[in-house]
Amino acid sequence: MKITVKNGSDLRPISGDYSTTTLVELTPDSGLGRIPSNVVFLIDGSSSMGGDKWSTVKQAVAEIIDSLKDDDRVGVVLFDSGSKELFPLASLAQNRQVMRDAILNLASPSGVTNLEAGLKQAYGAFDARSSADKVKRVNHIILLTDGFPTDNQGYRIEESLRFEQVVRKHEHITLTGVGIGSADDYDSSFISKLSELGRGSYYHANDLAKFKQGLQEEVQKLQSSVVGNLVLKFSEINCKIMRIAKVAPEIVIYDISGSKNAFELPTGSMTKDMTTFIIQTSHQGDGQVGTEITLFNLAANSDGKDSEKSSIKVKTTDRESDLGQIDPDVFRAIQMLQVHLNGEQIQASIDNGDKAKATRLIENTTKIAANLGQAKVTKALGQLSKDLEQGKSVSDNLATIKDEAKKTRLLV
Repeated sequence: MKITVKNGSDLRPISGDYSTTTLVELTPDSGLGRIPSNVVFLIDGSSSMGGDKWSTVKQAVAEIIDSLKDDDRVGVVLFDSGSKELFPLASLAQNRQVMRDAILNLASPSGVTNLEAGLKQAYGAFDARSSADKVKRVNHIILLTDGFPTDNQGYRIEESLRFEQVVRKHEHITLTGVGIGSADDYDSSFISKLSELGRGSYYHANDLAKFKQGLQEEVQKLQSSVVGNLVLKFSEINCKIMRIAKVAPEIVIYDISGSKNAFELPTGSMTKDMTTFIIQTSHQGDGQVGTEITLFNLAANSDGKDSEKSSIKVKTTDRESDLGQIDPDVFRAIQMLQVHLNGEQIQASIDNGDKAKATRLIENTTKIAANLGQAKVTKALGQLSKDLEQGKSVSDNLATIKDEAKKTRLLV
């Protein structure tokens, strides 16, 4: 594993608090081949999934089972008022046709949306396998839902902590959320948040063509994976780490473990493409000119194999002209992350009734996205602005922005 690091600026002020953004690019060793996957489909089988949605979901999952390799394992968990495991994680070499036929012959959906039971059973499918079965594999859950989590009476559950805790407990298993249908009918903020905690992708499938496209993109990532578990290892931390985010091939913001001298951060699987992170830190100058300060040391562990350690350093300066410089690659990565973060701020402003703030954020984000060449994000922002002005629902626009702003594969 090759690690390349660069700071937005290597020169920082001699006194006071300063912030540094470090770009970390990880390139897998050449010659690594595709690794197999353990994939569990977690399918919403509640009554709202009926009609065209249900037939399309069945057909799409059957097609994915067809397209995966013989050495991949697939499991299927269905949740409605409860949950049940249709198939444990099992090899496609022996079970492909049986799985495919069973999916296509699923009975019509019914009941409420007990997502908590579904999540626990989906993660339990991995727990049932031995530790050796999960090494050097992509361990992944794909959640397909069109609704809000509900209790046994069908009332929406507003509090999300119970679901987040289930995902947080399984940090070596990634989760991608697919919200099916209009974002007025499912909680896009909740599904995208769950996907971020699960270190996975998020797709807003507000039409059935986009649903199939999203699943195809997931399969492509699975088929191009060369590392099952990439872990960032921080040591000798001499600063406050403010944020850690993956910015390519897609954006994921990670929970930070707090003020520690050392910690490890599982980040999920890795494809043959370069994977890029930004790490934002703060530190205080020591009052001396020319002091070299080590912010932290970093190594990457890929499926149990450690890379060489990199030391991230800055030097203090008292020249004002030194402090305005910023590396263009780091600046571009910061802008990509900012578009993603602004989507959350726009939604919060709209939810709080602050239309003026939302409009300012939309204008600013549109400029950044246009400069980055994010055409789909720019288009969704333009439609959002129009619909907001006309008093129309903006849920689908916001969900599309969250979906498209995460996809940075072609921008780096």
